Amino acid sequence: MNVLTAILLVVSFITFKFYQSTKVPKGLKNVPTLSFLDFLITIYINAGPDKRWEYARETLEKEGIAKAWFDGKWDLVVTDLELVKDILTKTDLYPKALLKESFPKSLLTQYYGVNLVFSNGDEWKRHRRIANPSFRNLPVHVFVESATKLLNIVEKIDNEPIEVKNLMHRLTLDVLGKAAFGFDFNNLEDPNNVYVTAYKEVMEEFRNPLYFVFSFLDNLPRSEATKKIAKLNKLYDEIVESKRKSMKMDELEKKINNNSADLLERMIYACKDPENPTLTNEELRHDLAIFMLAGHDTTANALTTILYLLAVHKDAQKKVRDELLRVLGDDLTPSAEQQKELKYMNMVINENLRLYPPVAQLPRRFSAQDIKFRNHVIPAKTPIILSIYGIHHSSRNWKDPEIFIPERFEDEKHDHYAWLGFGGGNRICLGINFSLIEQRIMLCALLRKYEISLPEDSIHKDKLQIEPDVSGTSGPHPVPLIFKRRTE
Repeated sequence: MNVLTAILLVVSFITFKFYQSTKVPKGLKNVPTLSFLDFLITIYINAGPDKRWEYARETLEKEGIAKAWFDGKWDLVVTDLELVKDILTKTDLYPKALLKESFPKSLLTQYYGVNLVFSNGDEWKRHRRIANPSFRNLPVHVFVESATKLLNIVEKIDNEPIEVKNLMHRLTLDVLGKAAFGFDFNNLEDPNNVYVTAYKEVMEEFRNPLYFVFSFLDNLPRSEATKKIAKLNKLYDEIVESKRKSMKMDELEKKINNNSADLLERMIYACKDPENPTLTNEELRHDLAIFMLAGHDTTANALTTILYLLAVHKDAQKKVRDELLRVLGDDLTPSAEQQKELKYMNMVINENLRLYPPVAQLPRRFSAQDIKFRNHVIPAKTPIILSIYGIHHSSRNWKDPEIFIPERFEDEKHDHYAWLGFGGGNRICLGINFSLIEQRIMLCALLRKYEISLPEDSIHKDKLQIEPDVSGTSGPHPVPLIFKRRTE
């Protein structure tokens, strides 16, 4: 952290103290306040969502809501399930804050624009209508083929530490490319290919938290970062153009009609009607960008943390393995029915997503009008943050929230909105089944053949160390694990 950063943090704190004394909206005056100094500390030490929750826990546990000063205005942070349900089910009353409104000159807006995630109303429905059918009939053979490649890599490093976070990202990108785009990124076999390198370079540009805390910095030129985004966008355009050239229009229409088209094919088909274009080329590229993030980063992080949990909790690992061997027998891949029978595995998956949600907070919403909540009146246009990490770790919502207890999902007695592993309401993640099937298949493949352990010198020995989630997804620092070939 350089001197300029420290100066900016100090100036920000002084500005906050002045703003705090003069500009708190009337309806928020009685809402508990999260310490802005604690927030600055989390920025300074590059803390993850777990550390932010430690600072905010006492305040949010009292009422389930708190106000936080961010970028010159007051945000409302929410963990109260009554208000959470209201926000997730009444999307017209609580629309999403669009990137072009929150960060109009940012790199994020240049790259993601308006897409399936960052859109509202008819615009969102238009994007959703195109993408939704592609997630109904998932190409399970793609998951299996990638699982086989994964096993081939692990096979070469028996009983030695393997860094699984990078490996899971390589795996899930290959799965996404083939299943959604009909494109082979070949990341498992070639981790330094041009597509992956360009993507990582852009994601790295998004990781600097100062541009979120001090939005005026977006007015400064970032020519190198802009070039990186232009390079990645060009690669996306090439993928689309390659797909267009490889398919004649009648072939594409046939695949649409028999419901065998992949996501990209459906999006391309939607762009073919010149009189009524469903998606513009720019919107198409923005959707590709958000799918690249949501379609592989989140599942990769989920697989990383669940493998960590199973390595630490050997009893749970054995129960998952015993179950899959009993249910699958000699089958290598679980069928749809068998996936339902893997009840304990599914409990472990849910508990992992509770403890380590790949998205620590949902994109900002805002109140379209004044909202009465208890003895507070939330003013119109107030930015609202649903803290998934806070909801999942609140003792108001869960007993012993910091402890790994898969059995808590056995009877599903928890409040429906206390678990938001894939969001909730009618804007729940479109790829929920895609991710869950991918997780089950990879776990079945790995646990059938390997005993997984955490190295004794691991930085995660006492607690999983989580990285800052500035780029939009939440995951741990690199996690080396040992895969020992089973002899039973």
